[in-house]
Amino acid sequence: MAIPFRDLRPDDGGALAGYLRFVDEDGGRGIRGALFIVNARGEPLDFTFSRVDVPASFLWRAGEARRHAVASLVASLFHACAQTPALILSMAAEVHPRLFSEDIRVEVPLCRIAEGVAVVHAADESPEPLADGTHLFWLGASPLADSNARRLLDALVARHLLLEPFERTVKGIAEAFDGS
Repeated sequence: MAIPFRDLRPDDGGALAGYLRFVDEDGGRGIRGALFIVNARGEPLDFTFSRVDVPASFLWRAGEARRHAVASLVASLFHACAQTPALILSMAAEVHPRLFSEDIRVEVPLCRIAEGVAVVHAADESPEPLADGTHLFWLGASPLADSNARRLLDALVARHLLLEPFERTVKGIAEAFDGS
């Protein structure tokens, strides 16, 4: 006879969030990146990582060599990922404001996140301040209230998981490349 119980974990509809993170290597000659996929409870489901060389900066306009390298890295991570997230999040300080409008087209809601207001955003990004001082910069319009992406974002915020997976992603990058 089975033990009677009731599972209190909410059914979050299976929506997944993708966290993009980029770490510059010492000397600025390369960038390491990862796409960390979690569910609405922050449980890990997939971790895809790679690195790319940054082209010689003296041949590029200021900041464009890094932007090009990050775009190449994003394409590689997206191609290798086995999951399709309902929402993609990245740190605004790590991703050029026009990367996802001019270099890479993403078919799911995507936002860059900043923990302050001193961040440049593109004209096609929709800013959305959160109560805790965090700012979201949505590519295009922010998701509608009844969409999977908005429900997922709300669940992550309610569980204090909007930023925490970014920290785990950096640890995963260090372990993947340095074994630490």
